[in-house]
Amino acid sequence: MKKILNICTICLLAVTLTGCHQEQTDYHTIARVTLDIPDTMSVIQIQGTLTLQSLNTTLNVSTANMNGHAFETTVLRGAYKVDVNGMVKYTGRDGLSRTRHYRAHSDYTPFADMPFSNADLPITLLEE
Repeated sequence: MKKILNICTICLLAVTLTGCHQEQTDYHTIARVTLDIPDTMSVIQIQGTLTLQSLNTTLNVSTANMNGHAFETTVLRGAYKVDVNGMVKYTGRDGLSRTRHYRAHSDYTPFADMPFSNADLPITLLEE
């Protein structure tokens, strides 16, 4: 009887210890998209809109909150299509001030790291 009680106690202890593990339930990350500005430009002011489309769920997330040349927003971890559209006022090498539309795009960008996922995108100036 004593052996059966010891075996039951050990089994109960084993089940208790193996059943109490911490699950990873944090499915979100902070996506940080930084715009690569060419060295030939000295940015005076920049604004734009970031749109992230999940390749898994086709859910869209948009933000216009920029900090310098970067956007940050909270998204579900996964792969995204990234689009950025906006305007930039800059001074060129010739010293003249210009205002142009720009675009940055990526068909596949993974945002899976914790707590931040970073992506750098070069901008393309659009013809007026």
